[in-house]
Amino acid sequence: MTNSYPHLFSPITFRGMTVKNRIFLPPMKTNYVNAADHTLSDQIIEYYVRMAKGGIGLITTEAAEIDKDHLYDPTILGIFDDSCLPGFKKLADALHAYDCKLSVQLIQGGPFANSGWNEGRMPLSSSPIAHVWNPLETPIEMTKEDIQRYVQLYCDAALRAQKAGCDAIEIHASHAHALLGSFLSAVVNHRTDEYGGTIMGRSRFLLEVVTAVRKAVGEDFPISVRLSATDQEEGGTNEEDNIFVARELQKAGVDYIHFSNGSLYDVGTLLPPTGKYRALNTRFTDVIRANTDMKFGVVGRIKEPWVADLLIEENKMDMVYIGRQMICDPEFPNKSREGRFDDVRYCIGCLRCLESSALGIKMECSMNPGVKDYHLDDIKPAEVRKTVAVIGGGPAGMEAALTARKRGHRVVLFEAGSHLGGQFIIASYPPVKQELAIGLKWYIREVNQSGIEVRLNTKATKELIAELNPDEIIVATGASCAMPKFLTESGHPNVVSAWDIIAGKVHPGLNCVVIGGGSVGCETVEFIAPRHNYREVGGRKITLIEMLENLDMKDGTANRDYLMARMAQKPIDIHCSAKVTEITKDSVTYEQDGESHTIRGVDTIISAMGSVSENGIAEELKDLGKPVTVIGDAKEVGRIVTATASGRDAAVNL
Repeated sequence: MTNSYPHLFSPITFRGMTVKNRIFLPPMKTNYVNAADHTLSDQIIEYYVRMAKGGIGLITTEAAEIDKDHLYDPTILGIFDDSCLPGFKKLADALHAYDCKLSVQLIQGGPFANSGWNEGRMPLSSSPIAHVWNPLETPIEMTKEDIQRYVQLYCDAALRAQKAGCDAIEIHASHAHALLGSFLSAVVNHRTDEYGGTIMGRSRFLLEVVTAVRKAVGEDFPISVRLSATDQEEGGTNEEDNIFVARELQKAGVDYIHFSNGSLYDVGTLLPPTGKYRALNTRFTDVIRANTDMKFGVVGRIKEPWVADLLIEENKMDMVYIGRQMICDPEFPNKSREGRFDDVRYCIGCLRCLESSALGIKMECSMNPGVKDYHLDDIKPAEVRKTVAVIGGGPAGMEAALTARKRGHRVVLFEAGSHLGGQFIIASYPPVKQELAIGLKWYIREVNQSGIEVRLNTKATKELIAELNPDEIIVATGASCAMPKFLTESGHPNVVSAWDIIAGKVHPGLNCVVIGGGSVGCETVEFIAPRHNYREVGGRKITLIEMLENLDMKDGTANRDYLMARMAQKPIDIHCSAKVTEITKDSVTYEQDGESHTIRGVDTIISAMGSVSENGIAEELKDLGKPVTVIGDAKEVGRIVTATASGRDAAVNL
């Protein structure tokens, strides 16, 4: 079989454990575990098995809690007692059937372990400094006796992993987070005893854990440690600190390091969103690489096989940790090795996977509906072949059409526009969102190669559908940008939609007021603002007015964090908790904090006040006596993730 990337698909060995290739899965929380007892569920085992079938070399489980009395969170995977062993044995056996190795990440929640889900027991940490994600609780500073007790808990957990037939363990000590991360980071660790001070003291607990674990598991069981190359915070741990740590870990018996970067103080440093450049953490790990011979891998925006292969060829790392791309397409390794990267379902970097898991719901993927519900990946041939009309070529319509076609149905896809994509198209236009276009490109390619009959520039009508005489009708006509009457009937001569601005259908003037500060409004003001704030003479004046107290409040990812930071650096006048009270032919008046303000000389008013479902044709089509299913934004305005999921669900259940 052809191997298109010889460095990426070469084996690597640690203490007798030979991994068939250099693609390693980092730990990523799913919320698939059995929450009642924190054991591995059938869903999470299936999730990992699909990646093993897809050709990955080594899978690191999501973090497994070593301490039953201080749980990381209510849905954490457990390895704190022997009741957890059967699940790990089942997983190890399942992965080994596909020559895939299994490493278990060990964690203790430290200052993040909220007392609310630990029967009132307060969290523990290096110092009594509240965790950034648990800000209302001051953790208990651990005593030396506490530290020794937890050294033993790490040993016990490692022995369980070994007993269950797992191939290795990874010890979490990154992101200024959890227990060992809180000791290692100078941002959190302010101790004055032998476990604090310089990196020599701050790394002492970690080194004691590693030394004890090595003694417990013996010489034939690989141990790795996850570190942040830097904290990316002033006064935090830096690259030079980690040169010392890497050298000491190697002496203590660690076989390889898994480098991430940053901390939860700036979550985008460890969970980089769309627009961040490939392999962004190597600029921090290069200096560590040059000053230690410890084997290591690096995570962070590595999604293309040629990038991964080059990183190994250039000796920047020994293996490549690929996370979100593996969630999006578990077949990434096999497709890449066979030179079929165009077939890879592309991760668009939206971070919905990690946002959903952080919210405590089952992990979702915008591009792959089977991630949240693996039953949706069970696309079986239809017992009866039908003709299916799909109206609308946005993400919901394309997903429905593809799934129906995979089941063997004849599918006719109607799209009123000249291109497939719907809102997916304009979603890729704002700054840093160009990767969404790659995801859309994959969808369009799949549709074009599937045998679906695509009718572009064709507005579906009742008569046209009646002529086709389909057995099933799926309405995926999407939504439109809301244009309230108080805007359109205001008398201002240039009231336009944010969608039309982004799509280039209309051009903004030099004094623009954008009404609505959700994600669309914020992306629109950035889209029309200059890339750099050079206080341009005669430049465009931009005002953003939002009724709520803050902007873009529905996005919980680092995409929002960095959007807000970019907006703050640009000449955009932002007013929250503000309400438009009057519009004239050249002015907008708004009220804020009980005072009235008027913006004069306004030449463009841009509506970004949400979306309205467009589904009128669904009622008309019911007269044909055929089953009609409404999906995506046509049913309920949402995100790409809800659109693709509804499309898959509709087609699976035809």
